[in-house]
Amino acid sequence: MSSEGARNWFEDPPPRRKGVHALITRGTRLLMVNRPYRVPVPTWGLPGGSAAANELAWEALSRLLSERLTLKATAVGDLLVVDHVPEKPGELHAGTNYVYRVEIPDDAEPVVTESGRLGEGRWVERAAVGELAVDHSLRRIEQCLIADDRPGPGTTPRPTAARGGRLAPVRWPGAVRPWPSTGNTLRPYDNRQLARAEPALGSVPP
Repeated sequence: MSSEGARNWFEDPPPRRKGVHALITRGTRLLMVNRPYRVPVPTWGLPGGSAAANELAWEALSRLLSERLTLKATAVGDLLVVDHVPEKPGELHAGTNYVYRVEIPDDAEPVVTESGRLGEGRWVERAAVGELAVDHSLRRIEQCLIADDRPGPGTTPRPTAARGGRLAPVRWPGAVRPWPSTGNTLRPYDNRQLARAEPALGSVPP
């Protein structure tokens, strides 16, 4: 490799982090966590973390929910959002985050573990998400809810399990927020088409 321009990106790819996050809902609430280890003021977002080398996304997400919040995922299914995170030279490699809808037992509650390094896990009403999450975390959650609310081709809207209805439409307080200045790009997917193409993202084995 004589120069950067001649680099074979397939055979010699750049380092890239793979992040996985979960949208877990209960009625009109969703599970959020804060991460005091990232910045002086804890930031709120979806539960998850980074996958290990050669770890499948759904395996990583199941592991992280267990290790950080003592939650057992009964199913990891629809891919809702793919989120590109640009490089921060000297701090972080560029990365890609994958956000999935995750099911847990109806009576399960998050318990933050010491090894998980999280400050708190909390069920948050959809209308209150904008009071906790900011910038790219808020946009990520917003796009997840939009994708999760969108019925796939030939399907009916997803009911809220055992509660007889859909989740309430998301409404952020105040004016419409701009795209984050960090350069993160988020894209909702027609996740049911993707789920059909990737059957491995079904029920999590015991």
